[in-house]
Amino acid sequence: MALTDRQKEIQKKYRQKNKEKIREKNNNYLKTKEGKRLNTYCNWRKGGLDMDTFYYVYPIFLNATHCEHCNVELNDIKNHKNQKCMDHCHATGMFRNVVCRNCNVNVIPCIGKKK
Repeated sequence: MALTDRQKEIQKKYRQKNKEKIREKNNNYLKTKEGKRLNTYCNWRKGGLDMDTFYYVYPIFLNATHCEHCNVELNDIKNHKNQKCMDHCHATGMFRNVVCRNCNVNVIPCIGKKK
């Protein structure tokens, strides 16, 4: 069911009036287990990962503690050299390994073209 112009205007005014409240609600959601999963799903999809295997690969990613290439301990600090990354084939989008950022960027060759 499509919204009427009046309904759209009411929603627009509500969003403008409640920007901080909406932002806080969204940020709180992204801290939940479901919010983190959805955020990961969206990021991997944008990155070209084959999403047909998401529910198989996601638990592997969550439970990985060491890089499968160099065996360094992984962390979740954004842009850190030991940040946990999802290595995948850029030609097919298929998952290969959970690796550290350093191996993902510098060591493991990128084979094929992005989909």
